[in-house]
Amino acid sequence: MIFAWLNKRDWKRPGPIVTMAVQNAHSLANLGHETHLFVGAGEVASNIESDLREFYGLEPVETLQVHRFERWRIGHSRLALPIYLRTSRAIRQLAQRGPIAVITRDATFLPLLARLRRRFKVRAFYEAHDLYADLSWRTDRVKLGDRRQGWLERTFLPKLDGLICLTSAQQDLYAKVLPQVRSCAIPLGTNDFFAADVELRRGRRTLAYVGRLSSDKGLKVMLKALPQFAANNIRLACFGGWEPHIAQLQERLKARGLEQWVEFAPFRAPVEFQRRLGETSSIGLALLQDGFYNRYLTCPVKVLDYLSHALPIIGSDLPSVHETAGNAAAYIKPDDSAELVRLVTKLLDDANAYQRATSLSRARARELSWPNRAAAIVRFVEESG
Repeated sequence: MIFAWLNKRDWKRPGPIVTMAVQNAHSLANLGHETHLFVGAGEVASNIESDLREFYGLEPVETLQVHRFERWRIGHSRLALPIYLRTSRAIRQLAQRGPIAVITRDATFLPLLARLRRRFKVRAFYEAHDLYADLSWRTDRVKLGDRRQGWLERTFLPKLDGLICLTSAQQDLYAKVLPQVRSCAIPLGTNDFFAADVELRRGRRTLAYVGRLSSDKGLKVMLKALPQFAANNIRLACFGGWEPHIAQLQERLKARGLEQWVEFAPFRAPVEFQRRLGETSSIGLALLQDGFYNRYLTCPVKVLDYLSHALPIIGSDLPSVHETAGNAAAYIKPDDSAELVRLVTKLLDDANAYQRATSLSRARARELSWPNRAAAIVRFVEESG
């Protein structure tokens, strides 16, 4: 079986979206399947093998081929249509050699994907990262682009071979809207980066937050607890966000006299991010605020990052966080800063409790490894034949 994975985002773009596509394709290739990853070209020409090692932290494998396609530039816009057209052409050629399964998270590609399935016997799959097929849950203003995404999902998902969801709740929600669509729920994967001395890491007394610097991801409650953290000699390291927002937050912290207790690192290459996370952090925070998307639809990548380093985790008491972290996290109400301080202090001050939490995190990481996810995807694809 040949696998093709499409993500319209640009190669070497910091952040999780392209990185997850690279990890998925690399894991399938490591299982011995010829795998083709189709992505945007990015801004700078570079060597794929060097990029895999030096940017993504992955060893090249012969069974993985990365195809980078330029976008059309019209004024300030950079259209993804040529990526879709060239990917479609490449898939047609690959299909002449044998069975091929195509997986994408880009709803705009669904019409072409359905056509490939119909005309060239391609097995076609969609990996859902939201729920556009039913927008009734949205409390904000629904944009025209979201409505178009919804139409694409409702129209073309029934014409594919399957839907890959990230959570069981997401799978159930899609089943209510599109009961005829075959689906599975497979969380995103983890790596094995654990190489730290546990006591040394506990002694750093540093909390890690990964992701966008927004209140819905837990930034507000962390900053609320910061004076109590500082009083207990506990620091906060934030990985993510962009320079303008970081500068604003630094000014706010300076006005409160707390700037020395928080370190910011903007979005950066995955290999550098993972190195810094492993070198600096004692506990991972996943304090998603309660809302429909955070509760049911997301597979928090930050939790997977913490698990990959076997970090003890404190997370929001939400179904999505439970499903990802399992028993490797301690759970609190999303806005309970007092309980957050209590749990953090207890873990950092109790060597036995910290060791137990580390062991639980490492065990959960092994369950959710990228090879295990790749194997589950292969089983789902093969069962569709």
